[in-house]
Amino acid sequence: MLPVHLRLAEFFHMHKAGKLTHAHGPELLQCLQVNAQYCWDVVKLEQLSGIAILLNDDTWFDELRIRIDALRLTGRAPKL
Repeated sequence: MLPVHLRLAEFFHMHKAGKLTHAHGPELLQCLQVNAQYCWDVVKLEQLSGIAILLNDDTWFDELRIRIDALRLTGRAPKL
């Protein structure tokens, strides 16, 4: 889990308790943007991994898995 996911959970609980204000809006939008990019990057790399499997390209598949693991741990996929 990335810190942004924890913050989004906090915003959700603040909303449920009626404590989320307009002042939280910019930070909430930033968290949503970071989360959307993260989701897009994970899906893209997983789709490419599927293509690598179909092509029997083990080297490419291994590189993609390294990038996916790094993305899930740090929020950023290294350029290989």
